Amino acid sequence: MVPNSCTLQPPLFARNGRQLKIIAICRISTVNQDERSLSDQEAVYRKWVANHTNLPFDMEVSASQGSGECLDGAEYLHAIELVESRKFDLVITEDLGRICRRVHAHIFCENCEDHETRLIALNDHVDTGRDDWRLGSFFAVMRHETYNRDTSLRIRRSLRNRFSQGGVVQTTIFGYIKPPGTSTDDALEKDPTAEPIYDEWFRRLEEGATFSEIADWLNEHGVPTGPYTRSDRWSGTMVGQVTRNPILKGLRLRNRKMSRRVNSTGRHRSVCAPPEELLERRCPHLAFIEPGRYDRVIRLLQERNAAFRRHRVNGQDPRKNVPKKRTRWPGQHIFCGICGRMFVYGGHGQTEPVSCTNPLM
Repeated sequence: MVPNSCTLQPPLFARNGRQLKIIAICRISTVNQDERSLSDQEAVYRKWVANHTNLPFDMEVSASQGSGECLDGAEYLHAIELVESRKFDLVITEDLGRICRRVHAHIFCENCEDHETRLIALNDHVDTGRDDWRLGSFFAVMRHETYNRDTSLRIRRSLRNRFSQGGVVQTTIFGYIKPPGTSTDDALEKDPTAEPIYDEWFRRLEEGATFSEIADWLNEHGVPTGPYTRSDRWSGTMVGQVTRNPILKGLRLRNRKMSRRVNSTGRHRSVCAPPEELLERRCPHLAFIEPGRYDRVIRLLQERNAAFRRHRVNGQDPRKNVPKKRTRWPGQHIFCGICGRMFVYGGHGQTEPVSCTNPLM
């Protein structure tokens, strides 16, 4: 059957008059999606082009896996470079959301128009070869953003409700047993062998021991770090994280942090959530430390470490919203010649000297 090129107006046009050069945008969002979907998208594009032109074509496939909101992804930036090279005649995609999200998808369409590269989004009915493409693009962008917002709110509502019912049991720290198939906190169990360890742990903290000293003591006695840790040895940081986990006094917390989108990159960063977002669920059967004693030790640690905190400027943390990698030279720029770890500012109660992170962990 001879392909019908008359169904597309205006028809596809090749710059060199002989062969179409096409950019095909394929994307799946998460690792849970089948990678074969990328090949399925490519097959749809090839069939569509074959049915709408008699010209031979060469298709360069830009396949990626990740969020469409990320504007610094290698595949997205490469697609922009290909368009701006003026070597391609057509960009084809299932919908604009495969390229990127939000208004940037419309800007990508305008960029294609500026560089005389036609863009066709099959499901969104957007074709920059037609004069009315902008209205369709605006509606598609608005629809995709609305769907994303609605989905996010629905997932958030579901997780909050499940937590209040005892669900959303993900990872556990040392001392807790999570039987296979556990979905609620009432099925979690305390490891009886961890009871005396936590008691001695907090007794030492009450007597002035540091997190590093507690870590050394745990390592000397071969205490396991827990089922979900990457390291099999305790560190001061790990001891501090476990100590501050209120599950030790039988209290589960959720939504102390929340994600916020950085519009310039499309990525999300973790920020402190408003107090009204915090969810609490009491689980007395999971308490290793009596709540009064736990709160007293935490206050003691806060008072003990207050002198080592960063001083506020006009009531604000001067490092707020500043990436941890953005430091004064030579902090986080040089590496230890012995162990290869990074040098950072601070350590041993001092702020100015740089030291290897290995002994600080």
